[in-house]
Parts: sequence; C-alpha cells; structure tokens
Amino acid sequence: MIFTPRGPADQTPLGSLPGWFSALLRLRGIGTEEEARRFLSPSPEGLHDPLLLSGMEKAIRLIRSAVAAGERIMIFGDYDADGVCAVSVLLETLTELGAQVSFRLPSRHADGYGLNEGAIREIAEKASLLITVDCGVSNAAEVALAKSLGLTVIVTDHHQLPAELPPADAVLEPLLGDYPCPHLCGAGVALKLCQALQGTEGLLKRLDLAAIATVADVVPLLGENRIIVREGLRRLNAARRPGLEALLRASGTGIPLSADDLAFRIAPRLNAAGRLGDAGICVRLLLTGREETARAAAEQLESMNRARQAQEREITSAALAQVADSAALPEERVLLAAGEGWNPGLIGLAAGKLCEKFYRPAVVLSLPEDGGPAVGSCRSVPGVHLFEALQACGDLLLRFGGHAQAAGLTVARENIPALRERLNAVLLEKYGEESFRREMQYDLAMPFGVWTEETLELLGQLEPTGCGNPPPVFLLPGASVQSMRRVGRDGAHLQITALDENNSYLRGIAFSQGDAADRPLEDADFLYTPAVNRFNGRTSIEARVFALRPASP
Repeated sequence: MIFTPRGPADQTPLGSLPGWFSALLRLRGIGTEEEARRFLSPSPEGLHDPLLLSGMEKAIRLIRSAVAAGERIMIFGDYDADGVCAVSVLLETLTELGAQVSFRLPSRHADGYGLNEGAIREIAEKASLLITVDCGVSNAAEVALAKSLGLTVIVTDHHQLPAELPPADAVLEPLLGDYPCPHLCGAGVALKLCQALQGTEGLLKRLDLAAIATVADVVPLLGENRIIVREGLRRLNAARRPGLEALLRASGTGIPLSADDLAFRIAPRLNAAGRLGDAGICVRLLLTGREETARAAAEQLESMNRARQAQEREITSAALAQVADSAALPEERVLLAAGEGWNPGLIGLAAGKLCEKFYRPAVVLSLPEDGGPAVGSCRSVPGVHLFEALQACGDLLLRFGGHAQAAGLTVARENIPALRERLNAVLLEKYGEESFRREMQYDLAMPFGVWTEETLELLGQLEPTGCGNPPPVFLLPGASVQSMRRVGRDGAHLQITALDENNSYLRGIAFSQGDAADRPLEDADFLYTPAVNRFNGRTSIEARVFALRPASP
C-alpha cells in the first residue's frame, strides 16, 4: 500500500494560526488569511445571489404567474435522499406561497430514474406547470412530450450535462453558465429557487433539508455547499422537525449531529424507502407537523433500512464470488457482475463494495426475471472518469447517465459481453496501471503526542468534512506496536496500541481491518485521525486508524 502526501506541507502561519493548521488549510486550497477567515467562519451572508443561476429569472416569472393564476403545479423528483429533500424544499416553499401544488416520485423498480412517458401523460391531465428537481436535464424526449401536451416545464437539476439540453421553458443547472458554486446537489438547486422566491428568510428555514441532501449526494463541501451544511447542522442541532426527531430516536442517533451522522445514519434511512418501496414516505416524514405521523413513518423507514442491509449483504456476497477470478487479472480494468432478480435499488451499494475492495471501477447489473433489459449501477475509483467511459459505449446502451464516479445504465442482455469488453478496452487505452493502484493520502506527518483537547478543538474547525474537504489524515511513521487484536462482531475490527518515537501512547481502532491481527507487526506506519473519547466521566484521546503497513526502512 502506498502512502502519499496530499501536497507540499507549507507550514508558514496564516495570521495567528499555527503552522500545522495553516498547512492543512493550504492543502484545501486556502492560501490567504482572509480566505482562512471565510472558510473557518462560513455564514449565510456568504451565499450567492440566486439570480446568478442560469434560467432563474424566467423560472421565477413562470412560477409566480402560475401561483397567481391558481394553476396546478406538479413537482417531479428522484427517489434518493437528495431527491426527496429537494421535493420537500420546493413543496414547502410553494405551499407557503399559496400554490396549488403536489408532488410525484418515480418508482425505482417500475419507472427507473428520471422522467418517463407514463408519468408525463398523467401529469398533463392534472397540472399545467411541471417542475423537476434532481432530474430532468437528460430527459430531452420526455420534456418535448410534456411540451407537446401543453405543459410548461421548468427543469432543475445538477447532473452531468448531456449533449442536448431538454427543450424546457427554463433550465436551472449550476453547470450551465458561470455560477460560482457549480457543484450544488439537487436540493441545493431547489434551495436557490426557494431563496429567489422567498429571500433569506425562506432559505434559512430549509437549510436543514439541504444540508442532509448535500452530504448524502457527496458533492464537494466547499464554498456555498460548506455554508449550507455548516448552517444546516447548526439548525438541526438547535431545533429539529418532528419527522427528523422521530428518525433520530428510531435509529438511535444522538446529538449533536455531525456531517458523518447525516451521511451514515440519516441518509441511508431516507434512501432505503426508494430502494425497497415508495420514497414518498420520506417527504411526508420530513414535512409532517404531527408527532404520531412522524413516529410511524420513522419506524417504517427503520424497518426498511434493516431489510435493505440484509438484502445488500446477499447481493454483495454473490457479486464478490462472480468477480473473484477476474479481479486477479491486471488487464481487467472494470469488474462486472450480474444477477437474476437482484434488487435494482441495491446494486449501486454492491458496486461500491466491489470498487472499494478491488480498487477497480465496478458495474453491477440486475437481470429482470421477465427477461427484459438489465439495469446497472456503476462506481469508479478516483481519477477514472466513468461517465466518459460510458459515453464511448453509448451505442451498446439503451440509456445511461450520472457523474465521473457514479453512474447508472440500462443495457440489452445480449449486449452485456460487448459492454464489458468495450469498457475494458476504453479504460485500458486511457488509463495506466498507476490509476488502479490504491494510494492512501495523508496531510501531514504528526506525532500522536501533539494532540490535546485544545489542538483537537482547533482541528474541529475544519468541519464539516467530506467530499472536497476531506477529514484530515496524519502519518505516524515507525511506531512500535504493542498490541493488535480483533474486536467487534465476528472480529471485524482491529484494536491497536502503539508507542511513537516520542514515547507517546496511541490507542486506536481500525474499522473493518480485523484481518490485520493475523499478520502482527513489530513496527508500523499508521495513517490516522485523532478524536476525543468521553466515557464514564473520563476523557481520552484516541485514533481512528485508516491504514497501517510495515514501517518503511
């Protein structure tokens, strides 16, 4: 395993900030004292003018006209956490404006992602204005159909731009034009629409929903997104909606909430509904003011999430067995697994597990039992642009879309072998072996003894961390290992104690690395992040160990 520094560690102090902390900021693109101040103290005042978003002025005129005329408005969203939060943001906003508004979410299993002909025809009978959230930019044909049926269409989306934009009356897409934060999530775009309609007051009320979606959709937590999540967490920790309060209780999630809680506790439960059933329950959960309704919906989501976890384990195990042989072949640049009747809502999670384990792009396909086309989810490793690779296979696919690291597709069964061969050829030609060699990046080499409650409090100012603003990772070289033992259910995790060169004592946990206990080390290099552990009135500083290897000579 290769440990690589993120970049040059310039420890020249930025103002009064310590050198090591200044280096962390520079590694995140913060180069001046003023930039550091804005980054460490994000506030709603730093949010951009929503009218900078391409198409916003026309969208506002169309919405205000429809509301004034009492026209029916239909919001069409996506079934994932970003989609349901985006629907909730806009539904709540338009309801407050007095609009005659309702929403529709597709079925992942019956409809697939995005607009579809059946939904368009039904909506045309019930509404005159269609607003998409977190989808639509790749649905040129469906939008054209909607227009032909007399619908006014506003598309709000954030996904990769297609070659042909849909012929909508307005398209709100942060990737169009020169919007200062081009990587908003779907709910982030909906939030900007709310801001344009209701000003800062309306925006502030919905930062909690946008924060959940921004973390869940793994967009860069920089600029406007950082403000949304930081302020959204502040509001979530101060006062929560009844539905979110019930979801926290049902899932056993304590407060204060962090970005990790949104990513690993809240988002999976919101996603579970769309993966297994009707995502509409999530909108009702997020917007209800009734505690009884909130409690019932939260308990249902918790049950769905447990079922999701069980099914995911089964699919992942079967997919791992399929790719085990090909994963050992260096010329296999992409791993592909397919299973009859695999839940299409869970194959993306399985693809992510394959990608993580073997450090290769992975495609997992669900083969419908009726013999129809396969539905697939794809995940990629950093630096390997999966969407571009799929574009090179466009003639083999019935449909595809997504981002550089994650995408979805539909492919005829007879084209699956050709798809695998073409993807491998494309990636083999474009990317060298180094792109498929796992590298673990770290920020700085730091002895464990430097960490105190005071230095950790300063480190905490980097929060919220995530995509684009990674959690700080430190290198501890040549530590003397005192113990390594398995802990947790089935011994899945690794507990470690070690002494660094200054005789500072490290106690740490390495999640999902219990196998390392079977290969004990005398001296090791660690990649870790420190954290305060408070238990039974006692405070200690421990390490979360991301990786370890025999100490370098």
